[in-house]
Amino acid sequence: MNSIQTAAFCWNQPLAPRPLLHRNHRLLTPPAASAISIDYDNEYNHHTITIPSFLTDESDITDGSYPSPLHKIHVLPLLEPAETFRILQIARAHAEESSCWDQQDSTRHVSYQTVDFAVEDSVDMSAYLQDISFQERIFDLLSEQYDVDADDLSFLDLFCASYEAASGEIETDRETMDRLDFHRDGSLLSFTVLLSEPEDFEGGGTIFDALRDAVCESGQQSILKEPGSIKPHNSGYATLHSGKLLHGGHVVTKGQRIVLVGFVDVDLRNIREGVLGNAAKEFGRNDVSEFWNQRRLKMKQKASWNISNWRYLPRKGRSCLGKCALPASLLESIENRAKPDSIRERRLKTEDRLLRDIMLPRSERGEKIDNEHGEWRDVSLEDMDGLMIGWE
Repeated sequence: MNSIQTAAFCWNQPLAPRPLLHRNHRLLTPPAASAISIDYDNEYNHHTITIPSFLTDESDITDGSYPSPLHKIHVLPLLEPAETFRILQIARAHAEESSCWDQQDSTRHVSYQTVDFAVEDSVDMSAYLQDISFQERIFDLLSEQYDVDADDLSFLDLFCASYEAASGEIETDRETMDRLDFHRDGSLLSFTVLLSEPEDFEGGGTIFDALRDAVCESGQQSILKEPGSIKPHNSGYATLHSGKLLHGGHVVTKGQRIVLVGFVDVDLRNIREGVLGNAAKEFGRNDVSEFWNQRRLKMKQKASWNISNWRYLPRKGRSCLGKCALPASLLESIENRAKPDSIRERRLKTEDRLLRDIMLPRSERGEKIDNEHGEWRDVSLEDMDGLMIGWE
């Protein structure tokens, strides 16, 4: 039995009873933040990484508890080796036939172009995933780890993506990608299943901004790599996380990393109204602050902002005409808020608050609606009389 090293309260508590016979708990402490908790369940080869809390001021604390299920990132086996190999075979065959991995797609993911194909575009892939009950298996895992009924889950997107190391000086017509910038998914829950063998590529992994400052252990056995990248040890492993965590694809420096990615929607009966909208406003304010500060620095090197106030004031009684310089104290305040570290701190606090509050406790969730679209009924042409348009 492995020893348990605990320097603080062990945050990871399973959502469903399971016999955890071998557990190993570690704390990685980033500067100016609470500890990052990593739990490992030997019996199930299950890593749980807990995002640290960034709400240190009592005035920032909300009613939501910490850590919520959404603060946790899970890395655990999903596919058998033979299943992983077959999915990889189908993916490569489809990519070669369609050339979908030879250029970035700007139609499916407009804001962040990716090199991928939708599973629904491959008949063989769709059929095989159905044969191995992939949807049921991944939804059961998400249900257990994030305390939401599997019946309340549905796919927003399911696709197979390729990350390929840059070709360097070799000229090629292929427009591949070796990384994916930080972003948030349109879904509350997301997952990535590694299809490539870990030795087939270097670098890569799913990188999380909230884990950037973790002091990672050296060596190949650590699942958390600097700067905040999570790399499963084996193909067929799934990384489960909230899609609202700021994350991206870490740069692949050698070889090719192929993954199966899913965006999973959660039924609205589980969601606290208004939480996501408020978070989106705060994220937007941060983005605007960052944009305008970058624009100002590009336009002029000196630390001076001017206000063209004449057009907004009545001609009679104006205190000044033309351009007026901002007071130094106000300018300093604006620039401090626009500093990258300040923006990141506010962003992480907003993200933390979102993860705490967005999911309703089970006692407050509404009743399930079995069929939102009503029921199917057989009707005759007489029943349709007066409802048909352009019928011939």
